[in-house]
Amino acid sequence: MISSPTARLLNQLAALHRNSLHSYLSYTHPWAGYQDDDAVEVLRQIAHDHQYVVDKIMTQLEATGQDEHLGNFPMDYTGLHDLSIQYLVKRSLRFQKGFVKRLEDLVDELPDEPLPRALAEEALGLAKGHLKNLEETAIDLASS
Repeated sequence: MISSPTARLLNQLAALHRNSLHSYLSYTHPWAGYQDDDAVEVLRQIAHDHQYVVDKIMTQLEATGQDEHLGNFPMDYTGLHDLSIQYLVKRSLRFQKGFVKRLEDLVDELPDEPLPRALAEEALGLAKGHLKNLEETAIDLASS
């Protein structure tokens, strides 16, 4: 059984992923040329991984009868349609740095319950990997 404080933190973790910039961008179409396919794929994969994290957490919360409240995307994302992939990668990189910090703080807050901690640490590991991929992608875009 997951304690109420842990369920609250897991819900926050799921909401962070569900309402992330990357999840929002999965509904948009960046302006990109064929040479930018790798950058588009990096953003698509991050959004896919965010949905994976949300699904895992929601499965866990539903199995224990906990409520979930994921909220909505921030309104300032609505202006991000049809922008260049170069701009979106730069913006994603800035977002991801803050995202990793928020996840680190959330992991630190979690009580020592094995399954929730494993879920949060997996999410943090993915986020750090995404940060590295975005850094590499930004360098590749700048050099092309």
